[in-house]
Amino acid sequence: MYTLVYFSPTGNVLHLAKMLANHLDSYDVEILPLESIEADQLINNKHLVLLYPIHGFNAPRNVKRFVKRLPPDLYNTVSMIGVGCTTSWVNEAASSDLRKLFTKKEYSIILDEILAMPLTIIMSFPDEVANKLITESEERIKDISKSLVEGKRTILRVKGKSRVLSFFGKAEAFASRLFGLELHAGNDCNLCGICWKNCPEKNIERSNNGKPRFGFKCLMCLRCVYSCPQKAINPRLSKFIPIKKGYSFSQYLEE
Repeated sequence: MYTLVYFSPTGNVLHLAKMLANHLDSYDVEILPLESIEADQLINNKHLVLLYPIHGFNAPRNVKRFVKRLPPDLYNTVSMIGVGCTTSWVNEAASSDLRKLFTKKEYSIILDEILAMPLTIIMSFPDEVANKLITESEERIKDISKSLVEGKRTILRVKGKSRVLSFFGKAEAFASRLFGLELHAGNDCNLCGICWKNCPEKNIERSNNGKPRFGFKCLMCLRCVYSCPQKAINPRLSKFIPIKKGYSFSQYLEE
């Protein structure tokens, strides 16, 4: 009845996707990671729920590509849940491109929501703030599950200033490619291969010396940086972007 497709670089979106699936457990629910499926492999279902992280006030490039490739008439209705670091107006237009793509395919959008989770780049939120955001989003997921079951339409009203931010934020799509080119593995790299096995864009290859080589398709999702067991992957210039101590949503589950 429900197909939940999610993209979760560092665990924030996955946590909420699992919670939503649990709240919809009495219904037929399929939960799928976006990077491991092709749109033409999906089967017809009643409702698609797309959960995605917000990058630069927009949906990531791979999420937009997924919707572009989605066959028409595969679902009766669709919903979108964007996950950023705030629910304020700055992220209201994050789904604008996704809306256009779904509308072009004549999909009916039932729900368009923004949830807030801990920040995953540049700086860590204090634990008190992070835990508050997680609790609030978990409660909101309960409400969203009820809205989905009841077929209640919830669509964001997007302010003009949010559209402006979204427009300029699209520059991040190109900046992220450059960020990927400056990533490198230092001497602590143990050639484990975790980075290239888990890169959502297949942007990392094993070089002749066994170390990872980074290409021009980076999303700047930081999965490779944060999942490296040796903490060996870093940008050469943009060292301020990854959180120094790393990030994983599991750090909050362990508390």
